[in-house]
Amino acid sequence: MKLLRDPLVHFVVAAALIFGLYQIWQTRSDAARSTIFISAEELERMAALYTSEAGALPTETDMAAMVSDHVRDEALAREARRLGLDEDDTIITRRLAQKMSFVVSDLDDTTEPDEAALRDWMATHPDRFSVPATVTFSHVYFSPDVHGAYTQQNAQVALDQLIADPAIDPVRMGDPFMMQRQYGDIPMRELARQFGGVFAEAVFALPVSDTWQGPVESAYGLHLVKVTGATPETQPPFEDIEAQVRKDWTEETRRAANEQAIRDIVSKYRVELEGME
Repeated sequence: MKLLRDPLVHFVVAAALIFGLYQIWQTRSDAARSTIFISAEELERMAALYTSEAGALPTETDMAAMVSDHVRDEALAREARRLGLDEDDTIITRRLAQKMSFVVSDLDDTTEPDEAALRDWMATHPDRFSVPATVTFSHVYFSPDVHGAYTQQNAQVALDQLIADPAIDPVRMGDPFMMQRQYGDIPMRELARQFGGVFAEAVFALPVSDTWQGPVESAYGLHLVKVTGATPETQPPFEDIEAQVRKDWTEETRRAANEQAIRDIVSKYRVELEGME
């Protein structure tokens, strides 16, 4: 009885109990770590993904293969984490950051805008919804590779001939061109993409006329141009593009909200650069 009252014995017994409980917890913890649990929801997700990609329900063999791949990936990932391979890895860091961005996006609860908000959005962002100006023209091309130092002079002579005699077939003039000789209702951005910005701006500045004009310089050489049509930039009625305005408003509002949420997360951390005060 005296032995039971000895504080040292109490300490040893308590330590033994704690150690025993720890061993039980450790065993259960190890078992949990060594168990790969696949829920019914995960199996359904696998089957749905297979169906969407293959266009048919998976067979038992297909499901077994998908489960085997999942177990393989999970086991390798756990072993990599156990060995610390996930530390200081740029690819993993970026992937986690990307997943966190998706989480932030999923938490967005943007309210549906009313018509007044959409009309105001359209009015403050007219460039997003306007129909661009276009031009319709024909051209005669003069290649510097063919005419050399006489390119400007030869183009001017041809222009004078076309103006003096409108009956002349322009196809007989100039040099072969790798693209079209005529363009209809082409916007400035597309014209600049094909011929260069200088040419696009010059052509859009020309008046609509039955007379040939130029020469106009492009990225390819010189051109005589006849502008036969032009339409100014227009703003369509709200009723015709309401769905487009709503989509634009929603995407922009959600993007702004996501960026603010990410800035809030970043602001929780202090940044220190080694070697800098």
